[in-house]
Amino acid sequence: MPNSTPPLAVGTHRPVYLWAGPGTIRMNRLKFMNAPVNEAVHEEAHALQGAVRIVQEARCNWAYLTYDWGFPPEIEAQDWEAFRQAAQVYHSAGARVFGYIQTSNYVYAGSYLERDWYARDPRGRPFPYYTGRYMSCWRHPDWRAHLHEMVEGVIAAGADGVFFDNPWYGMAPQHSAGAWLGGAGCYCERCRAAFRAAAGSEIPRALAPETDEASRVYLRWRADQVTATLAELADHARRLNPAILISANDFDAVMRPSFVTYGIDLAGLAHVQDVVMIEDYGLVHWRPEAAELINNALTLRTARALIGETHLSVEPYDQGIGFDQVYAPRRYQQAIAEAAAGGASMVVKGTEFVEADGTFTLLTAEEYAPQREAIGAMHRWLIEMAPRYTERQNLAPVGLLHSGDALWQRWDRVAPLYFSAGQALLMQRVPWRVVTPEDDLSALTVLLHSAPLPHDLRVPDTVRVVSLAALPGWVRPTPSFVARHPVIRRLYASFAEALFRAYFKRRWARRLVDRLGLTQKHFIPRSMAFGIPSVTRQTALLSALGPLPGPRVTAAAPVLVEHWLQGNTRQLHLVNYAGTPQQITVVFEQPVSGEVLRPEKAPASFQGQTFEDELDVTLVLCYTP
Repeated sequence: MPNSTPPLAVGTHRPVYLWAGPGTIRMNRLKFMNAPVNEAVHEEAHALQGAVRIVQEARCNWAYLTYDWGFPPEIEAQDWEAFRQAAQVYHSAGARVFGYIQTSNYVYAGSYLERDWYARDPRGRPFPYYTGRYMSCWRHPDWRAHLHEMVEGVIAAGADGVFFDNPWYGMAPQHSAGAWLGGAGCYCERCRAAFRAAAGSEIPRALAPETDEASRVYLRWRADQVTATLAELADHARRLNPAILISANDFDAVMRPSFVTYGIDLAGLAHVQDVVMIEDYGLVHWRPEAAELINNALTLRTARALIGETHLSVEPYDQGIGFDQVYAPRRYQQAIAEAAAGGASMVVKGTEFVEADGTFTLLTAEEYAPQREAIGAMHRWLIEMAPRYTERQNLAPVGLLHSGDALWQRWDRVAPLYFSAGQALLMQRVPWRVVTPEDDLSALTVLLHSAPLPHDLRVPDTVRVVSLAALPGWVRPTPSFVARHPVIRRLYASFAEALFRAYFKRRWARRLVDRLGLTQKHFIPRSMAFGIPSVTRQTALLSALGPLPGPRVTAAAPVLVEHWLQGNTRQLHLVNYAGTPQQITVVFEQPVSGEVLRPEKAPASFQGQTFEDELDVTLVLCYTP
């Protein structure tokens, strides 16, 4: 077992998501209706061979392992013992482990058939979570006691950290056709009474946060309950073991309105966690033929502005659980480099992959040695680079003002401008950062905003303020047809709910919906914010920015540009979003001297006002004027 806990920072925190063992075999078959599972690979991942491949080949030093999938105890006792043994194996290999606890749902089987702790929809029915599982009520005393027991069990079994997955309060409303459909949370009498006591009103049966104040009050209360419950569980864990680390799945908390959907308040939950973990659909993919740049920079920069000093980690997917084959080595390297450039760690997705025939597999399988080697090469470089990621100041001259509550309240009108601005700046290789009204804005050259400015916001006279909605071609979307017509909205909501329930209950419905691609579009949709704004819109934004200080990067394909100051040294981090190496040119404001650092080559010096070279995956220019 490692002698001391490494700091949570870029290069020193190198985690992998690795659901394996008997519980994951059982869960994949339940969740995906008897889908084939490579049992040998899932068992090997908990053995020394799997740990060696993760720790020595991929150079990961933290592993997320499953302790509690939500099966009843007479079944899950096998999984608890499997976790205990796996924790010992990974400790012996030199890694620490987070123990996974399922916080919001359970398997409806065995002794759990007699429980009454499920969350209820407005009609009193339990709300499904995939197949064979239901969402639980977080105010039910038996469920809360169960969660405390899981915390006690995972710590006793050897966990170095507790990972709370799916910290969601009850049913999740669907968002489709520019409108919220149905209710949210739990409508049992216990939850209704709690909200009545807090707000003096009933829980809305159908949400409309864009116009309805009652919906907004309820959604804020619901998010506060999520944060308070996680804080209670974290406090319990820390009392048992003051050295324990806490993390949670802040699922896609930037690129989708997770505040409304799940009750996730990223800023609030960050104070509960030692490391924020955001699972999302931002795995790097430049698709010029589809006018799409999928990335995690939007998430990284927004989250960094909201979570304070808590370390940030991200786990990007492509299409999602049960749809992705193991990623190409280059895509792993691009995603790790992108996260590091943004001051975050990437949680390597190592689990819930499928082979071409649909069989579930893991990154630890023998045939994925090239992927592990590529991950390991990037991690070895970051270990060497770790001191360069500390005590820095972001030098981006452009600030994108976070829209605060307006972002979740008026998502369909505010979010398109907010994310389009980020995409346009990425395409133009302009360093930018997200800021909040509480931040010091004096170092900015330009402040962009996608919602009306707060009345009490003080902007220095030296900062140029640009309203995105006022730019040519940057029109704020109007409410959708469904959102404007309550009757149509109710009918559509009823249809969507029926389809949703059928998807998780009927095999034919699952196959039909997956074949039509509706899963990603409606049930667990990937963000639509990755589209690239037109050249006309990009030009209008660039014109509004005016002259900007700092180096200027040119390239044929998109490049992430992050500019930092560490002491007296400036750092220019570049990440290539293209699928192949490309030539880049950096023009500085004045002649500089420094060194170029990259994973595939030894450090080299450079000097002058212009730097030209080939960019493979990533490089860092450390320089002084």
